Amino acid sequence: MRNFVVTGSTKGIGFSIVAAILEKYRDAKVYMSYVHDDNAAEHCRDLYGGRVVVTKVDLSSYQEMENYCSFLREQCSSIYALILNAGIGYKAHLLELDIEQWEKVMRVNVSIPIFMIKNLITLLKNSGSIVMAGSVMGNIPHSGSLVYGVSKGAVHAAVKNLVKFLSDYNVRINAIAPGFTLSEWHKEKPKSFFDRISMKIGVHRWATSREIAEAYLFAIENKYINGSVISIDGGYSYF
Repeated sequence: MRNFVVTGSTKGIGFSIVAAILEKYRDAKVYMSYVHDDNAAEHCRDLYGGRVVVTKVDLSSYQEMENYCSFLREQCSSIYALILNAGIGYKAHLLELDIEQWEKVMRVNVSIPIFMIKNLITLLKNSGSIVMAGSVMGNIPHSGSLVYGVSKGAVHAAVKNLVKFLSDYNVRINAIAPGFTLSEWHKEKPKSFFDRISMKIGVHRWATSREIAEAYLFAIENKYINGSVISIDGGYSYF
């Protein structure tokens, strides 16, 4: 049995990552987490049955994160891959920034994932893999959300720095930096919004969640990738 942990995984990219894992690894068991949508969680349980364990946990709370890690340590003797996909954004002009919202984004996107690694490192020891959720916004400045871009830039830096700390445990760490992806976050946007951004992408379209999920699988399986931020953005900003 190979145990996978995928946070923020009942919808969007996270859900596609789980689906790709279960298709590729017949011996996989995936521990999924979510925070809001109970209906989506129940759909995952119905769809995958005993191959998944779906837990409601607020990963903006250090205490809930530690409780969840304790649960994982009770359930698993080892973790094959830890995929830290949970994240949030917050849009505001520089002069309208709210310190509590800023700190929550940094906590969810950067701090708590790092402390999850700390809590679960013994389960990952010897050939475990960690994949963090980066973003094209961590590479290319964008006016949509200052704190989101800063947090993703911090994720990219964290991956590179953590290599030095994780090598003693024989654990690899990488990040996937997706570009614009069709997901729940954008479902209410008008067609003109999608078209405007598509013109800035080399392949002239948005990614599917499955295309991003396949990059996660690549990072898990290629044993020589370590400390890398893998961009999968269709050539964003080249046009």
